[in-house]
Formats: sequence, C-alpha cells, structure tokens
Amino acid sequence: MAYSVNRDRADSTGKTGSSTSLDVVSISDEARRKARAEVADSVGLGGQETTGKSGDSPWGLSYGLSGSNHSERTLKNGHTEIIDVDGETLTVREYDGDKLVKSVDGTMADGRAVLDTSYYDKNGKVSQTIHAEMARLETKNGWSGAVMNRSVTWFKNGQIERTLGDEMFLRTKNPAGGTISLSGNDLSRMTGKMGNDTDSLVRALTVESHNLSYHADIQEFYDNKQLSKSLVIDQAGEFVQQSNRNAAEYVDGQGPMSTRELYHDAQLSVVSQEFDRDGNLLFEGTVTDESENGTGGKDGKQYQTVDVSWYKEGELVKHGSGSFRLDEFDGQGLMKRPSVLELLGMSADEYLTPEPQSAPELLGKKLAESSSAPEFFIEGIGRSAAKGQYSFAADMAEYGHRNKPFAVDWTTELYEDGEMVMRKQDSQRARNAPNRGVDDRLPFRTGGGLTEGDRPAVLQSSSHTTEIFENGKTVAKESQETREFLQPDEHGPDTLMTLVDYDRLNNSGPDGANVFYKGGIDEADPDPRAALRSLGAEIDLTMDGVYEMYRNVRGRGNLGNKGSGFGIKRL
Repeated sequence: MAYSVNRDRADSTGKTGSSTSLDVVSISDEARRKARAEVADSVGLGGQETTGKSGDSPWGLSYGLSGSNHSERTLKNGHTEIIDVDGETLTVREYDGDKLVKSVDGTMADGRAVLDTSYYDKNGKVSQTIHAEMARLETKNGWSGAVMNRSVTWFKNGQIERTLGDEMFLRTKNPAGGTISLSGNDLSRMTGKMGNDTDSLVRALTVESHNLSYHADIQEFYDNKQLSKSLVIDQAGEFVQQSNRNAAEYVDGQGPMSTRELYHDAQLSVVSQEFDRDGNLLFEGTVTDESENGTGGKDGKQYQTVDVSWYKEGELVKHGSGSFRLDEFDGQGLMKRPSVLELLGMSADEYLTPEPQSAPELLGKKLAESSSAPEFFIEGIGRSAAKGQYSFAADMAEYGHRNKPFAVDWTTELYEDGEMVMRKQDSQRARNAPNRGVDDRLPFRTGGGLTEGDRPAVLQSSSHTTEIFENGKTVAKESQETREFLQPDEHGPDTLMTLVDYDRLNNSGPDGANVFYKGGIDEADPDPRAALRSLGAEIDLTMDGVYEMYRNVRGRGNLGNKGSGFGIKRL
C-alpha cells in the first residue's frame, strides 16, 4: 500500500530532553559562505535557502560528474549504469550486458522528490517495485523537517510475495548559524591552542538535536495469496549529538571529526502475527522497548514489555505477558540501542559535514540508496537485534544479574474451550543492598558487617504462584515468596539470609509455612530466574523475527550497488 505524508505530524514541532542553549561564534560572512558551499558540495542537497541558477536541474550526479546531464559508468558488479538528467526529471538504467536489471524514474517539484524504482529478474519480468517520496517540511521554531514515504512490492512467479510500506519523519534543530557557543578563551581552554582562525571556528564543537519517528508495515504471503506473516515496527526517539567538526584538534576531550551521543529517549514497538495457509491466526505478539540514557553512569533506564498469544483453529490456547526494568548505576551500564545515525543509515563521515545539516539534508543525503534499498531504515534495528542488544533478560537468565538492580515479572495462562484452566506467575527483583552496617530492622551501628568481598551489592527476591481453574473458579493454588536480607550481628559479621514463605490451597483447605535459609536466594528457590528466562525467550524470538525480516527485505539477487550515482542539489 502507498503511504502519504502525515500532515498533522509534519506540522508538529519537535522537542528534546536537553535544555542546552547555544549561541553562535562570531565569524566572518565569507567564512560562513565558504562553509555553506562545502556543505552543499558534500551533501548533494542544498537547503531551502539554496535557489540555484535559473534552468538548473535540482538533480546532481554524485561521483564527480555533477556538471553533466548524462553519464555512463561501470559498477563494481560489472553492470553498466546510465543516468540522464533533464530539468526536474531523472532517469537511471542499469544493465547486465544487454539485459535491463534496474530502472529509476524521478521527478522533483515544489519541495518534493518522487522516485520509482524497478528491479527485473533474469527473464526480464519485474521482481520488485519501490515508490518513494521525500518532502521538505516547514521550519518551525528553529526545527527543520523532512519526511520520506515508501511503498515496496516483491513479486514471485507473477504473484505478490511481500509488501512494505513505511514512513521516516525527522525534525532537526541545530545551534543558531550551525556553530557552538564557544568564546575564543573557551576554545583555547578546550583545545590548548589559540583559536583565532574563523575558518576553523566554524568547524568546532556543535550540538544537534533530532526527533525521529519511523513506522513500517511489512506483510508476506503464501503462494495461495493468503497472508503468512505481518510485522509492524514503530521506532521513535529524541536524540542529542555532540560533534567535533574540527579536522585537526581535540575539543573538550573529543577527537577531531567525531560525533557522540549526549542523550537519547527512544521507544521501539514490534507487533508480529503469523497465519496458516487458510488465513487462520496462529500467533500474535507485541514487544515494546523503552530506553533513556545520557552521559554518566547513574540515570539511565530501560523498560521492556511482552504480550504474546497462541491460537489453534481460531481459539486462544496460550497467553503470556510480562515486563522487565533495568536501572543504571555506577559501574553497571545499560545495553546499547541504535543511534540516530544508525537509524538514518549514515556513517559518521556522512554526518560530519563542515556545518550541521538540516533534516532535509540528512534524509536527502542518502536518497539514492534509501529509495532503492527496502531494508534501509530497518537496518539499524535489524543489526542491533542480531547483536543481541535487546536480549539482556535472556542473558541474565543464563549468566546472572551481575549486581544490577532490576525487576521482572511473567505470567503464563493456558486455555481450553475458551476458558482459562491454568495460570502461572513468576517474578524476580534485585535492589541495592543497604550500606555496610545498616539494616532496615535495626538502628545504624558501626563495626560488624560482611567483608567487602562477601557483601552483596544487591538483595534479591522472587515469587512463584500456580493456580488451577475449573469452571472459572480456583480449585488449587501454590505459591512461594523468597526474599534475601542481611542479618546484623552486634558482635560479628552480618549474615546473608533468605526467608521463604510457602502457601498452598487444595481440597483440604489452606496450608503454609515460613522457612529461613542461611545464604542467598539460590539456596532456597530452585528456579529464581524463571521470569527472566520466559520473558527473555519471547523477546529473543520476536527480535529474531525482526532480523529475519530484515534479511528477507534486503535480498535483491546479485544486483550491485544499493544506490545509484545521483543525488539532489536542492529540494
């Protein structure tokens, strides 16, 4: 299906989690003009301030032939690429010998670029089509904006095999004039050198804010035209980057021509469905991932949720749900998440032009590739999934919590004839242990305490409850709650202890007991990590599905370059 620009979103004004306010260094007009010219040359896309000469084409060739309206070149795979530019019209043809393997037709007008790309199989039949539109949005309150929509269709034996529809929406705010608020004294302090050269000042430290929102809807089909799989990905986030655009000097400890993330607040949602060949739903699941992190090692947090259901002949037979929260503190970092550069498919070199780039420049820089490579905007998520960066719960289930504070819970429900017959609930917590010599049951004291090597950094707790139902009523129930604590001793070292509370309900009535164990939770609970293991397995299965889909949409046979040798000079 085709996607159009969402006007409501396009007119919104972004904001970031950073309150950084930056003033521009005073530099000469000529230095600024020189930097802007270098940006236009390196990006291949002038901002809305660039008008060009009357009659110039907005299209440009990106490999050194920008003065021409026709070019031919041999690609790395041996194919021949022919590009023709005629005013606002672009045509690209790629041949393997005398066989057409790829065609691109583009137009540009009124701040919008439209590209239609087709790939052809060895028999000359269309195997894939991509319709892409990119539009510049109105700048509001210093936030530039751009949006790109794509509609992709794969064909096999004359039938639709797969479809993808997506939208990438980007708002960017750069320091006024594109440069950092550094006085000459500040620059001298940060670099250790005098900074009187205005041409170098324009390349100095900058801070850029980005608001990104991406939506993708991917569907795969059986050969009988029934829907096989559906995957919906939503990725949103606020990102703040700090960039040293000086080509030679370290600034504030940051290397020359480098960029680093100062802050992110990102949200990912993946909704997947699977169907049988008759169109019956077999599985549906939703995984969400929220991550907020900045510089330092204390304030970050990550939160994941899972909700999954299995069906047989249209009826629900199993349901699972849970959540996982991980907090950051000194010495215990969080799992990495895709950066804004990874989500935009950009390298640091492409990002670090002499001046910070606007949203249209950032999206337009890779237009040739993003308009012809369906996987372009999901590659960052797919590669992160392949590296296991969403799999911390599963890792902790296997290797332990590594002294990290966390909280996890998981519930499994089984159904027969539409009614729940069993429910099992598992949870586990780890909280920072009290300071040495302090216990919440006794006043502060000095002396005593476990040795530093023995004293736990966190104290754990777990719980397990299993219920059996008949006709909607509980007929049997067993539960176990386990909690670690430090037992203070006035005359000796503190002792790690575990309290277990057992409860049971059956035909004979309720029953229970409390038992103390010397040692940690592993001494008292035979399966303390049950919640981590169950939730982690479902997250891994979902993210494995994301990576598999990324690989499926990436394949284009033995075709060569992802993008063609063209760019846009202005939009």
